[in-house]
Amino acid sequence: MEIYERINQIIQDQGLTKREFAQRLISLEPQLKTTGEVPTEKTIYKYLNGSIAIRIELIPFIAQALNVTEQELFFTSPKERLSFFRKMVQNANDEELEIIKKRLLTKYEASEILRDYETGDKQSIKNDIKNDIIHLLEYAPAPLLESLFIKLKDMRSYTRDLDKI
Repeated sequence: MEIYERINQIIQDQGLTKREFAQRLISLEPQLKTTGEVPTEKTIYKYLNGSIAIRIELIPFIAQALNVTEQELFFTSPKERLSFFRKMVQNANDEELEIIKKRLLTKYEASEILRDYETGDKQSIKNDIKNDIIHLLEYAPAPLLESLFIKLKDMRSYTRDLDKI
């Protein structure tokens, strides 16, 4: 699998359009070494369809725009990802292990909240979740906020359309 195919796969898996991805990438202002300019949307489309090679200096920016690690751009199977993760954990220092631990606890807390939501007072729990999300938004990077904004607006439109039926 070519790198542009993998990037397209990640874009699709995340439910993004190529235009949304291009705008995210451009907003990071990556400068090409050859021109000193930020690639245009048209150039990014050419990268994504494989008609021109992706410049190596764009890889960190592409990973950031997709909210993945640079290594994930090169994984072609879940087995490769698992192998990478095992190596990372084996060689992790205490600080890195603490970050992993906190991430796992956060994920566990989220699953517990959702489990409570399914069985408890839905409106009360929904309000608690909204308040927690609002407080956590200050830590979100701009591309995530942009994507969240777009998705929420789409959901609002979809819900309103369903209500009209």
